[in-house]
Amino acid sequence: MKTKREIRTGEVEKHIDAVTLQMKQLHQEISVLMPLINTLDEEQKDGISKKLTVESIALLRSLSSLTS
Repeated sequence: MKTKREIRTGEVEKHIDAVTLQMKQLHQEISVLMPLINTLDEEQKDGISKKLTVESIALLRSLSSLTS
């Protein structure tokens, strides 16, 4: 029978695997988006940049807390 620690470790690993998969998918989506973003005018790029910056900062903070 698994101990509580083994169960928690398994749950953490399962979530890490899910996050890793989401990061790979995000990378693929960004690769597709970049050529499209490059066709936008400066005003459109600025709007998208602001929106992405807020989300990027939150993601970087989350990832930073995991690695420190």
